[in-house]
Amino acid sequence: MASKTTKKSEIEKKRKRTVKSAPGKARVRAKSAKRKHAVSSKSKKHIKHSRRREAYCWWALPVSCFMILFLSAAILFSINEYGEYRRFRVMRSAVENEGFYNGVVVDNYSLSGVTFQDAVAHWENNIEPAFKNRTLTLKSGEKTWTISAEELGYRSNYLDVLYTAWGLGRSGTLEERYRSINMIRENAEWHDVKRTMFDTQLLRKWTDGIASSLTTSEKNAQITGFDVNSRTFTFSSASAGSAVDKDALFESAKAMLASGGGQIEVQVETINPSVTQDSFSGKFGMITSAVTNASSSNKNRMTNLQLACDALNGYCVEPGATFSFNEVVGQRTAKRGYKKATVYQSGEIAEDIGGGVCQVSTTLWNAAMKANCEIVERHPHSRPVSYVDRGKDATVSWGSQDMKFKNTSNSPMYLVCYISENKRVYCDIYGELFPDGKYITIEGVTTQRINPDEPVYTYNPLLEPGATTILSEPRTGYRAKAYRIYWNADGTEITRDLLCESYYRPARGEVEYG
Repeated sequence: MASKTTKKSEIEKKRKRTVKSAPGKARVRAKSAKRKHAVSSKSKKHIKHSRRREAYCWWALPVSCFMILFLSAAILFSINEYGEYRRFRVMRSAVENEGFYNGVVVDNYSLSGVTFQDAVAHWENNIEPAFKNRTLTLKSGEKTWTISAEELGYRSNYLDVLYTAWGLGRSGTLEERYRSINMIRENAEWHDVKRTMFDTQLLRKWTDGIASSLTTSEKNAQITGFDVNSRTFTFSSASAGSAVDKDALFESAKAMLASGGGQIEVQVETINPSVTQDSFSGKFGMITSAVTNASSSNKNRMTNLQLACDALNGYCVEPGATFSFNEVVGQRTAKRGYKKATVYQSGEIAEDIGGGVCQVSTTLWNAAMKANCEIVERHPHSRPVSYVDRGKDATVSWGSQDMKFKNTSNSPMYLVCYISENKRVYCDIYGELFPDGKYITIEGVTTQRINPDEPVYTYNPLLEPGATTILSEPRTGYRAKAYRIYWNADGTEITRDLLCESYYRPARGEVEYG
């Protein structure tokens, strides 16, 4: 019961509140109605007023036209701006290409769209090796020599060319760059890499070195010695040489490298010797001989002659060399075995160590002149000697006078000097014989006889009155010439040349009287 009473009282309270609020709502509704009426009245008035003005709006048409034009311009501007934007996008897209632009060609290789790094790698890995690793091989028999273009100074400007090609269309404003790119595309940009395949000086040095290593001189057979005892020569064997044409080898190598490299067979020419052992047959032997008589010599003098001959025997005078008697024989001293014997001193007869060796020097000089040697030094005696014709002698004296001659032939000359059992001094010269049996002789000619003045008389109180003593005999003087005469094998004279002149001065006799 209590709950029902409570619910009724709540309902009653709600009703009373509703009744109290109703007048307020009514007032609100009333005010709203008044406003609507007022608005409606105003709208009606406005409409009536607007209709009244519409009859008089003369400016509406121009404004409308202007608005239309304005809107049209705005639309055209927007369209143009959009086109420019699209063109900007196209140009920017074109210039922002990460590779070379279309139309760039290097060494006939199109680089369109290729990045710079890829282009460099392509040249380094695929193109340049074919040039710098190009090789040239020279071959001769089992020998080979190989060299590369890189070793010969190969050079390439491919990096410079790639940098230049990469820079095309990458400078200036966006529009300038875009214009350049289009021009490249329409008219291809061709670039060539310049290469130096080799340094010609390095190549020449290389080929010349190989040519020199393959070049050998031919060896002619030569005289290697002479056996004095058997009077025979010994000869070396001849051998062929080889030669390479350096200029031809260089030109061939240069052409081969320029065309891609390869191998060349070196052309080696054989050079045969001009003189073989067979060619010596009959061409070498005893050229000439000279002999003088020493039969009147005593034992001491014969000893001196023998020692001088022993020093000379087997001696070789090389082509172009000068022979010196004093140098070869040496000083004549007692320690070396030389004896005292007769000598000429200032025209007088005396005794001295080594007396008689002038006969050996004279004999050798005559042999040398008959071998067509050249006189370098020669002195006549102070008076004529008995063992040779006047004008054909050659005296020597240690430290003052020497006998020298020069071998003017192309072959060595060997001296054979000895004394025969019958006391003859022989000097033979062996070497290359004169052609066709020709030979030479030496002829001495006395051109003047000079009588001595009257003897010189000297008083000697130790002598008895009327007695005389001859101290020296008077000596006739002479002038003489020596000629070298050239003969054919049949004994006909070819020519004669004056060889030398000699003067043997006269001497007055000396006499003492009492």
